[in-house]
Amino acid sequence: MVILFNYLTVQCFNCIIALVMNVEGRKIVEAIIELTLTFSKMIKFHPELEKLRAVELYTLFYLLRHGPCKMKDLAQALSMTKANITHLVDALERKGFVQRILNDLDRRIVHVYVTNYGKKIYDELIEELSKLVENVASKLKPADLVIISRGFEKFLAEFSLRGEQNDRCDWWHRTSWKCTRSKTGRNW
Repeated sequence: MVILFNYLTVQCFNCIIALVMNVEGRKIVEAIIELTLTFSKMIKFHPELEKLRAVELYTLFYLLRHGPCKMKDLAQALSMTKANITHLVDALERKGFVQRILNDLDRRIVHVYVTNYGKKIYDELIEELSKLVENVASKLKPADLVIISRGFEKFLAEFSLRGEQNDRCDWWHRTSWKCTRSKTGRNW
């Protein structure tokens, strides 16, 4: 133990405190994952949605929530390379969920739009999820529903403020990587 504390810097100590305080954060993330898995098991997927990979579904969700966008912007929003987003959009286009449209003013710019078919399938999924949530919500107290709703709203607002990937990277560098190695090279 004495050797361990010889290399424990203030920075590492702060990291350990941050990790201990983030236990609640871990519980929340695990709850979100469990909720997502439960939703996946309980809803009746449209046969066409079952053919989509998760990343294709997330891409479709993004486009429906944020509207048509350039390929470059879509790649950035989903933290993917332009090459990967091209393959992803190719697959979605083959399946009829999206289409590419060239910009009239600058033909180098390609916008990705969700097709009417993609919107229809999304609406069916949202309808199915809504029924599931309404069923669960009917079993909860109104006060609990208010707390859950406000909690989700606050989380979304906070994540929206954080915004770009650089913020996430800065947070990661401030709290994690700096304190994973001691002067001896050991992981702590």
